[in-house]
Amino acid sequence: MKPGMKRGGRVALWLALGLFVVFVTNVVVGKIAVLGGATTLPGLGDVGEFLVLFVAVLLFIVACLTRETAATESQSRNETKT
Repeated sequence: MKPGMKRGGRVALWLALGLFVVFVTNVVVGKIAVLGGATTLPGLGDVGEFLVLFVAVLLFIVACLTRETAATESQSRNETKT
């Protein structure tokens, strides 16, 4: 496994989690505003919500593929040693 591969997967996973938390927080704030009778909604808006969730999903996929690649390389190295 390359040294940066494990770290890259971990960074992508943490960034995906952070963006997902931003998305959920935005949805909760919007729901509270609607229940409170607000006429204008605070937050990112429709396009902003989409982009935040889209980037979070992309980062999650990158993290999964990076970790899977590292595991496959590690397994193939172990098989060649025996």
